[in-house]
Amino acid sequence: MISGIDEIEKELLALQEAKDNVMDLSREVVRQAGKAITFIHADDKRGAAKALEDLRASAKKLQKIDKGFEYNSIQAHQEYVEACALSVMVNESRIPSMEELDANCVSYLLGLLDSVGELKRYSTDRLRKNERAKAEKCYDLMLEIYDSTVPMRFANSLVPEFRKKQDVARTQIERLSSELLLSRSDASL
Repeated sequence: MISGIDEIEKELLALQEAKDNVMDLSREVVRQAGKAITFIHADDKRGAAKALEDLRASAKKLQKIDKGFEYNSIQAHQEYVEACALSVMVNESRIPSMEELDANCVSYLLGLLDSVGELKRYSTDRLRKNERAKAEKCYDLMLEIYDSTVPMRFANSLVPEFRKKQDVARTQIERLSSELLLSRSDASL
């Protein structure tokens, strides 16, 4: 028998349990972020506030246990940023800081880029409701996020899917720009 094999097995079992806990909590954070985003789009301020409160608590808990398992929790952290940033952008017409969201730089950038798609969806809904000013504010925020990140270039291993998310954001901005132009021309008829 290999010397120390029992200790090795105990250590690996503890690591496996820790990873399982990170994975479970990551899934919960992703679910809560989706719920918060749904409430935001429905203009349910009370529901969104409660969902965001739960989301923040879970994200903070995840932050405390995911050391060494960041690869497994990165999606959850960027979903957290996406939901929280969307709430601030929709309600306050500003982009929250990384410190305000208590996020790391990778999750922050990826979450903000993901929020561009949610802002586009929100803007389209505002146009349907004849709330053009709100749609234009969202467009400005989308453009600010994209313009701030477009000069950045990072290896995919450092910031996963960064370039792809930038491309998707650009496409969303172009589509909303067209929708805004069409709504302007429709309004003038």
